[in-house]
Amino acid sequence: MGQAIQFQRFFSTDSAKAIKASKFGHLNAINYMAPHKSAGRGNLCASASPGCIALCLGWYSGQASFVADLENDINNVRKSRIKKTNYFFNDTQGFLNEAVYHINKLVKRANKLGLKLCVRMNGSSDIPFERIKIQACDNKTVFELFPNVQFVDYTKILDRVLSPSKPHNLHLTLSRSETNWRDCLTALENGHNVAVVFAEELPDEYAICKHYNYEVIDGDQHDLRHLDQSKWNRPNEYLGFIVGLLPKGRKAKLDKSGFVVRDHLEPYMQDDYALEYREECREYELDALQALSAGYAA
Repeated sequence: MGQAIQFQRFFSTDSAKAIKASKFGHLNAINYMAPHKSAGRGNLCASASPGCIALCLGWYSGQASFVADLENDINNVRKSRIKKTNYFFNDTQGFLNEAVYHINKLVKRANKLGLKLCVRMNGSSDIPFERIKIQACDNKTVFELFPNVQFVDYTKILDRVLSPSKPHNLHLTLSRSETNWRDCLTALENGHNVAVVFAEELPDEYAICKHYNYEVIDGDQHDLRHLDQSKWNRPNEYLGFIVGLLPKGRKAKLDKSGFVVRDHLEPYMQDDYALEYREECREYELDALQALSAGYAA
């Protein structure tokens, strides 16, 4: 690698969720950045809802939450994620070159351990890396450079999930928020999985806005979402299912915004305000993606 390394540890392999992957024969590596606009440089989560922003696990849970004042204090973990986000915006190509360098190291490490490598590029962001070509690598995406590596991600951008040109080695799960129930239904009806955060415990089934009851699986067992489709046999194979998660962090456990589902009830958002809000989110999402794309091309 011709450029200087900015991060000795670019991907986390020792988070609580990443560690669980070894029991399933995988080395799980996750890239964490400063979510949404928390770094003060652009928006890494174009389709984030107010509830999602207020509770983001990349800022309000795990080691990032080890601060006295959750909203205003900065610790070394938060500093590192801010630095990585600034790196992405200041030098997108350099950022990706370094990601490739670290993934190569992870491939060797996984082989040495006798494990399969699974990489999550967006641990606390929602960047469409499949759209970004790496100039120093024959204008290939990170997914094209590592065709034998499995990538997984959660996203709130429905177009990413439904895209027919999605890389074969990228598995995407749509994340439910308090505002995107229509997108969730579209994803489920097209055979894609939807992650839902439940407050108390995971139900066996869950109906989004009183529609069809979808089977719920335990998403906290591991982060290897690509295994879900082959692991579970369902009578209606064309339907997706709910990936149930429990809230992470102090704020999420107390949440009443609707982001965290309580009593297994879905807020029925069919009023005019909700529909107008979703339209505004969609317009903002497209504007943010276009701005990011312009930045990548620059």
